[in-house]
Amino acid sequence: MKTLNDSMISTESVLEYYEKTNGTVQWTGFNQAFAAELCAGLPSEEIRQLFFRIGTRMALASPVPRCNTLKELQAAFNERLQTIGWGFSTLQEEGEHLHISHACSPLAVAFGPESGNEWTASFFEGVYQAWFDAQGMPAGLRVRADEQAFPSSSEILLTFGRAPS
Repeated sequence: MKTLNDSMISTESVLEYYEKTNGTVQWTGFNQAFAAELCAGLPSEEIRQLFFRIGTRMALASPVPRCNTLKELQAAFNERLQTIGWGFSTLQEEGEHLHISHACSPLAVAFGPESGNEWTASFFEGVYQAWFDAQGMPAGLRVRADEQAFPSSSEILLTFGRAPS
């Protein structure tokens, strides 16, 4: 069994994904200028909240069907993510938590170094929280970035489970 320090995404799967997709350069300058303005005008916590809300809206606009198994849920997540070119994820149960490894997010490239990893983490906390909520999960369960949320430049680790009291 892999631990949080072990990557759940293989280098081969990342390369295969990037071979199938490509980003558009027409938005790069705009997005990086937008990121710089956000940093100049808003406190970090407000930016995190904004990206969480954006992730939630994006998930609600691209819902996943009800699933009966973890395997079905992972397949449904990945179908939606592939449709919009936002990478892919793996889900792994460990004790009372579900670990989510999301690879190949275009956010780091889109917003550049101004955004930092916390924007990506907040965005995907919103995406996965909305998708889990739509599955009818209990209200006390939350998606949050792991302490070591970015083991590599192409992967983010999240945990779904009871929020610490």
